[in-house]
Parts: sequence; C-alpha cells; structure tokens
Amino acid sequence: MKLTRKKLLGGFFILFALGILGEFILFEYSVRWLEKEISSTKARLEQQGYTVSYSRVSIAGNPLLMEIRFENPSLKAPQEAWEWQGKKLVISVYPWKPYILTCSFSGDQKVTAPKNGPISLGTLSIEEALGVFTLSSEGKLEQIDFKTGAITSLLGPQVQAVSLKSLSLNMTQLSHPLSSKFTFKTEIAHLESLLKAAPLDYPLTLNIEGELSGYTSKTSFPHSLSQWRDGGGIMNVTFLNISWPPINAEAEGTLTLDKNMYLLGSFSSKITGYQDALEDMVKLGWIKKKKALMASFVLELFTTTDGSGTKQLTVPITLQNGMVSVGPAPLIKLQPLKDI
Repeated sequence: MKLTRKKLLGGFFILFALGILGEFILFEYSVRWLEKEISSTKARLEQQGYTVSYSRVSIAGNPLLMEIRFENPSLKAPQEAWEWQGKKLVISVYPWKPYILTCSFSGDQKVTAPKNGPISLGTLSIEEALGVFTLSSEGKLEQIDFKTGAITSLLGPQVQAVSLKSLSLNMTQLSHPLSSKFTFKTEIAHLESLLKAAPLDYPLTLNIEGELSGYTSKTSFPHSLSQWRDGGGIMNVTFLNISWPPINAEAEGTLTLDKNMYLLGSFSSKITGYQDALEDMVKLGWIKKKKALMASFVLELFTTTDGSGTKQLTVPITLQNGMVSVGPAPLIKLQPLKDI
C-alpha cells in the first residue's frame, strides 16, 4: 500500500513538473512568436509608406495572457495625411486567440487630423481609449471595436469648447473596406457655444449605422473622394438618430457626392420638436423668420399626431444642389467637401 502511494505521489509530481515545463515552453514560444509578429508588422507598414516608431517595447504576462507594452509609440500615415503619437500602448493577447488584440491607450494620446479635410480639426486629444482589433489569419484587419471617454480638439495651444463624449465605433468587413459596415455613437458636448447660443445642460447625441457599397472601379482602391464617387461609391445609412431636445429625428437613406463635391442624398425621416427647432434656427440667424414661417406652414401638411398627442413630421429630407431641404422647403445651405 505504501509503495503504491509513493508511486502515485511520484507520478503526481512528475506530471506537475511536466505541466510547469509545458507552460514555460508555451510562454517562451508565444514571446518569440509575438516578437516576430511585431517585427513583420512594422516592416509591412513601412513598406506601405507608414512611419513607425517607439522608444521601448517589452513583453510580459503568463501563458494564459500576454501583454505587449509600447512606450511613446508613433504612427505616421503616408504623405503625412495623419499622425498618432501616444504615451503608452498595452496590447493584450490570449495565446489561443492570437488574432484578437485588445489595446489600452493610456497617458497623453494625440492624433493630428488631415489639414486638408472638410473641416479643420487641428490636433485631437483622446482620453480613456480602449480598442479591440480582430485580424484575419493573414494578418489583415477585419474588425474594429473602439471606445473612448472623450475627444477634444486643439487648434494650436487653444482647446476648443466643442468635444465628443462617450464615443464608440464598430467597423466590420474591413478586409473589403469599400463594403464595410459601421456603427458610430457619440455625444457632442458644448455645441451651443459654437452656435453662439445659451449654455445647455445636455449634449447632442448622435447614433448612426450604415455600410459602404457600390464602388465598382477596376482600380484597387480610390485615392480621393472624387474617385470613390466616380466609381459608384455610396454610403447606405440604415439608421440615423439625432437627439437634441426639443428636437429628435430618425432617418434612413443614402449619401454620395455630386460633381461639385457637395453631399448628395435622400432620406426618409420622422421628426418631433421641429417647430421649436425652427424658432431656434431663426434666433441663431440660420434662416430668416419669413422663410421659417413658410417652412412651418408647408411642414404642417406632412405632420401627424401620435397617441400621446405629440406632433410627428414624416417627410423626405434631400441634400441636393448644395442645399438641405425638408420636404419641399429648402432650409440649410451646404459647403462643398475638399477632395481628400
């Protein structure tokens, strides 16, 4: 009996030792694999014209969870289209899920936006960011799930009043980016300061879902918005919600660009609180009072009342000839986009 117990105890210790040895071998293999992937990814990006740098990289963790830590990482797009500079980036990887990367961005994170974009964003400061990036077996980006607490804009040393809060972005089918799907949610805080209106206690909330489609050009990828447009590119907006009390709007439709780079699109919509919104637009100087009264009269023809007595406007919204029109009433003049 004693001999049998000794054999069992000895076998247990042998299995335990083998388990520890196996974990050590797996950990070391994972470290070597990650070092190789970091090197090959850096080389691939540099071949595509990106500039990649960091002051230090280290790999820590255990066989169940690996962490890659970058100090002062930087990524600059070709032709200096944009640039990201961070303080610290930690990428977490499960060895059995090597193509799912969980990225934690801490410290000072700055993104230099395109200078020739449709609006001047300056430098974007990003706070509390977390991203999950899913790659294919070939290492191509397939999906993004990104969240951040706040994004503020700096024009030179000056911090802009308007900021984005609680932003989330999910994009799928990125291996075919011109057919990708997306969901974007955020709160736009202090927008009233840009409009020179009285401060409000609530932000504008924006929720948009859609997909890109239609691009059929034989070229591999469009180099500008005009090439995307000429190749049949369309953005299908399957759900759009804008809420900024008293107005709340839901819509769906399509967007593209006309030959003069103005937004061109058509939406079906349901809008509540539009009467108060028209009054606010008159106060802000967006439209004249006479035009607002005429628009209100016309829009009343498309208004129904729901069970609670709330007036609901069900009307097409069109973006055409540089103008946003609600039903037959033109309201807001657009600006053309730059051909980036």
